[in-house]
Amino acid sequence: MQDEKKAADAIAREARRTAAAGVLFAVLWTALGFGLADVDVTIAGFPLWAVTSTVGVLVVGAVIAVYLAYAAEDMSLDERGEGASR
Repeated sequence: MQDEKKAADAIAREARRTAAAGVLFAVLWTALGFGLADVDVTIAGFPLWAVTSTVGVLVVGAVIAVYLAYAAEDMSLDERGEGASR
């Protein structure tokens, strides 16, 4: 019973981290895309908002994915204990 509670807590933590990462990603995408729309800077002929909302968001997404992978806990997903059918 204690192992099931620990596993459920770990799953809940992972879900909260992932949801927070999704919200952070959406906020940063909005800020990098729409927030820089009035800036008159160009990079390789493209407006700054176009570059930051594509390349910038790709970098932000990669950083968030690495964080989520680093913060993830190793836990067994095998059913062990009472009622396991093995």
